Amino acid sequence: MKKAITIKDIAEALNLSRNTVSKALNGQYVPEKTRELVLSKAQELNYKSLSSANLVFSDKKYRILLVSARPLNNINFYISLVSSIENYCFERNYEFFQYIFNHKKNSFTKFSDYVKELSVDGIVALECFDKDFITNLLKLNIPICFHDFSHTSQNNYKNYDIICTNDEQSISNYVKYLHKKYNLNRYTFIGDQKHCHSFRKRYTGMLIGLKNLRIFHSSSEDITLSENNFNYGDIEALQDAISKLEQFPEIFICCNDFVARNVCIALKNMNKEVPNDALVVGFDNSAEAYSISPTLTTFSLDPHFLGSEILRTLIHRTDNRKVPTRFITISTDLISRESTERKTL
Repeated sequence: MKKAITIKDIAEALNLSRNTVSKALNGQYVPEKTRELVLSKAQELNYKSLSSANLVFSDKKYRILLVSARPLNNINFYISLVSSIENYCFERNYEFFQYIFNHKKNSFTKFSDYVKELSVDGIVALECFDKDFITNLLKLNIPICFHDFSHTSQNNYKNYDIICTNDEQSISNYVKYLHKKYNLNRYTFIGDQKHCHSFRKRYTGMLIGLKNLRIFHSSSEDITLSENNFNYGDIEALQDAISKLEQFPEIFICCNDFVARNVCIALKNMNKEVPNDALVVGFDNSAEAYSISPTLTTFSLDPHFLGSEILRTLIHRTDNRKVPTRFITISTDLISRESTERKTL
């Protein structure tokens, strides 16, 4: 009987560690070239545990359009993410295009004509949360992969996938951890929780964590005003909103690092010390998280891995249009820093 091929066999054939080969075969992060090398060798050796879903090799040269609802070249996380998507296309000789859709200046008809003229095979949608724009995008009936999404679903359409981080579980677990470590009971969420799916899940995660701990929480203890009515970049406005809370919070869970940084500045102006007077948590591990003092505790997702995953998902969708819409969640890593490291006696 012919011996079954194992991960060890693939590792020895490529002079790689078994851990690296295992990660590549199981969708965990490894450099893209390493991943393709492992998958190619696994296919060559007829590795039995290799799912066809893992294989993305194709001779077809796709035309990929990245569309965003705002410029992304001033946001560190998106600079890395877009670069990863662009490199993924470049390495495979895919044609890559970008389009910034301005709701005030652009008509969707103009955008639609542009898409048709390019004969686009697939669309990557970043920072696209407007429900009408999403509906019009889906009506194009072109394969789409969204990173994040509107906080409401689009159940009437097909031919798209959504990739998000597992924010609800991450923050729910972290609330439990902080309560056990510091016995914290007064939590405040800051951010427009209806802005997008991820912000909504971060808020929901906090509520679930508190419910599981049987800690009562009222929405009046949160600052979740619509971004149309409140500027989260306005430090004085944040100070005013925080000062109007009935009780001063023990911890601020912020929708992202940008807001968390501004909360830290607002608290400093209020003569409150982070983390001794209040803990602050952000999301995304952006430059704001490690370029201020105290440095921010945050949740991190490798943008290079995310970019590759978005493209793999999109290419699979272009070749399998009848596959049901998938909601794919990716785990984040907690980066614990000074803003939650309170000194204990």
